This record gives sequence, C-alpha cells and structure tokens, in this order.
Amino acid sequence: MLTTYQEIRDRIYQLARRNALRPDWVESTRSVRLLLLYDGNQVVVARTTVPVRDITKAKLDRLHDDLAPVFGKGWME
Repeated sequence: MLTTYQEIRDRIYQLARRNALRPDWVESTRSVRLLLLYDGNQVVVARTTVPVRDITKAKLDRLHDDLAPVFGKGWME
C-alpha cells in the first residue's frame, strides 16, 4: 500500500495518464491538496483530498474510496 505523498502523487499521475484523465491540483494547504480529475470533455470525474502530512489509515482509506470508481478497487496496492 502507498504510504507517502510522493508515492500517492506518482501513482495518481500514472493512472490518470493511462485513463486519459487530467489531474488538477486546485487548492493546497500544509496538510492536504485538493485534486480534481477531468476527462477528455473537461468534466470532473473525481474529486478528493490527498494528504501531504500526518497521513493516517483513515485518510488513506478515504482517498482510496474516492478514486476507486475511476482507477479500480486496488489502485493503491
């Protein structure tokens, strides 16, 4: 399972490219970044917060659940 921000970010970019989606980091704070994923028609297909600091299992579970409909159930494995 991915546990660092860098690993999560890299996997998101990899899967977004594979699924022809455009990631857009619309807001950042010290602890999280807000991510929107757009399809080819510029429609938002997913929205989530990606933890940057103080990464907990609960935050990772929420992130996984938010992006599983787009990337598949085991995308963080």
